[in-house]
Amino acid sequence: MDDRARQFIAHSTLLFIASRNAAGAMDVSPRGGQPNVVSLREDGAILLPDYLGNRRLDTIGNVLANPDVALLFLNRRCNDYLRVAARAEILQAPDDLALFPADENPPLSVMVLTPTSWKWVHSDVFGDAGFWIDPALRKPPLDLGGVYGQEGQWQAAGGRVFVRRDAAGETELERSGIREHYGTPSTLVQQKVYRAAGPGFMPFIDQAPFIVLAREDHNGAITVELAGGRPLRRDPATNQDAFLLEIRPAEAGDAAWTHSGECALLAAEPGRCENIRLNGTYRAVAGDAETTPQISVLPEEIYFHCSAAFSRSRIWTDARPSAWTGLRAFRCVGRKQENADVVSFLFEPEDQAPVGPIAPGQYVTLALPGDDVQPPRRRCYSVSATPTPRTLRLSVRRIGAGGVSDLLHHTIQPSSEVLLGAPGGQFILNSQAARPVVLVGAGVGITPLLPMAQALAAAPDGREVWFVHAARSSKHHLFADEVVRVVEQAGESFKLFTVYSQPDDGDAFHHHGRLDAATLATLVPVTEADFYICGPDAFMDALRDGLVELGADPANIRMEAFEAKAIGLAGLLASQQSAVTPCQVQFARSGKTATWDPHKGSLLDLALAEDVEIQYSCRSGECQSCVQKIVSGITDYPAGNEPLLAYGQVLLCQAVPRGDLVLDC
Repeated sequence: MDDRARQFIAHSTLLFIASRNAAGAMDVSPRGGQPNVVSLREDGAILLPDYLGNRRLDTIGNVLANPDVALLFLNRRCNDYLRVAARAEILQAPDDLALFPADENPPLSVMVLTPTSWKWVHSDVFGDAGFWIDPALRKPPLDLGGVYGQEGQWQAAGGRVFVRRDAAGETELERSGIREHYGTPSTLVQQKVYRAAGPGFMPFIDQAPFIVLAREDHNGAITVELAGGRPLRRDPATNQDAFLLEIRPAEAGDAAWTHSGECALLAAEPGRCENIRLNGTYRAVAGDAETTPQISVLPEEIYFHCSAAFSRSRIWTDARPSAWTGLRAFRCVGRKQENADVVSFLFEPEDQAPVGPIAPGQYVTLALPGDDVQPPRRRCYSVSATPTPRTLRLSVRRIGAGGVSDLLHHTIQPSSEVLLGAPGGQFILNSQAARPVVLVGAGVGITPLLPMAQALAAAPDGREVWFVHAARSSKHHLFADEVVRVVEQAGESFKLFTVYSQPDDGDAFHHHGRLDAATLATLVPVTEADFYICGPDAFMDALRDGLVELGADPANIRMEAFEAKAIGLAGLLASQQSAVTPCQVQFARSGKTATWDPHKGSLLDLALAEDVEIQYSCRSGECQSCVQKIVSGITDYPAGNEPLLAYGQVLLCQAVPRGDLVLDC
């Protein structure tokens, strides 16, 4: 493939893979991932990790019987897609799995895809289906338990029974050891497939215009394409449970249609992560020259697919990419005493995957495997230098009182293991080009500002940048030499301003005393600059208030704070009181059950009100300290985007129940 195709694949977070079993029956399913869904090898092979999901294993079972697959890669807000034909191989060796982050959602296998052909396709389906929605229009999760309850009653009333999985495919999964590795599917997964769609399925089908279709071309090769724009509808010309699908020959390119054959399709509703899959056969439907060509699709299998792929892809969000999910194992590879109270630790992932993207100013949440405090403690620490592909640095001030910072200082040495949560935080470098930037840090508040300074120094835009640091004296001035090197690298547009409140004899500095807004106003016009401030709360509040009084726009003053309040969530829940039904939430390990309604707030609020021991920190969804496992039920995130979590987990501070819920806490 050329560079354009490789870059397109490398930036894709969502793909669709089509496969078929030994008998020719087809399947098409989604795969999603962050910061990309696949990894590219230098030899051109595409590595697709497979994670714990619904354990049905259609694609893997098909590949064991027939390695020829077709893939459709898409990129966010792009109306082109890339169609790739490839041969697939399933790998499960530890070295293969280590190529991906060893976090709370590790891959169970890796599919190695060797491309045999590829083709660009421009599609009107994205526009016709309204696929690229505004993130605010994302839809809450479906209660699939309720959907299948309604559907099952209708199927049973009509004398219909669920369709069992292909016996030959299941035998091959068992023979290969993959079934044992993944585990036995639940009863719902085993019994969720039908040959017809009833009142549980049809409301979704009627609202799902984005359709991905897999079929054979005239040469017998499998191909996958976008064929929707309008939802499926019942075929009135047959007494069978068939659906009509409009097709788009112009998009099929050289993948010419046969009159009939095997097919599989996936139907999705823009903004909703659940999708419905249909495997069966099709036949061309006759029509006149002015009629859009159609096929009639007769299902052999129709069922809902797990929502994890679309959730992991974040295809409908503006969220920054996330390099891993939950807690990931890192090992200390370096330690440096910065001053009497601060130690910098250099960490490297235990796996062989890169650290991944971390925006200047973000933090990670740290936990210690040997921490015997229950519930396990987590603390947020800013990444204090631009990460390398394999390392990141945290600089920690020892607080005292036997907390996590003390434990880090006393026990973490080279070769020690820690667990790090995915990078988070809204305090990131985000300024328009050419606007002056003032980075203001006090004490250990310098840590998130260092990566910002390094990024600004590396940018050749020549903007004016001030790095302002406040400390008691040179003995307490963190990273002084490092900042000087950054300033020297950047040139004349980058300036350093040092403030000491209690300088020692011989200290060199620019201002003696407390730093205030009036002092900053002597450096830059406050109405024209962007300010990034990190330090003690009183320090930040005083500077913000002073800058606003001098005419600064509050929107141009960013501050690092870990005590965000969930006001937006509470207000939203209050407005939904009439639309939300109270439900029961059980905290399994705590042995407590409570009734939730919108007045109770988030699931974290409910847990704390019931004296359930929950570890939490920011309450804004950034640190992920309050992540817990779901035993049964579904949750929703009414005030924001669904977080990127391991399968079956929930972020309590941002979530509410959608029906009765059991949590493992």
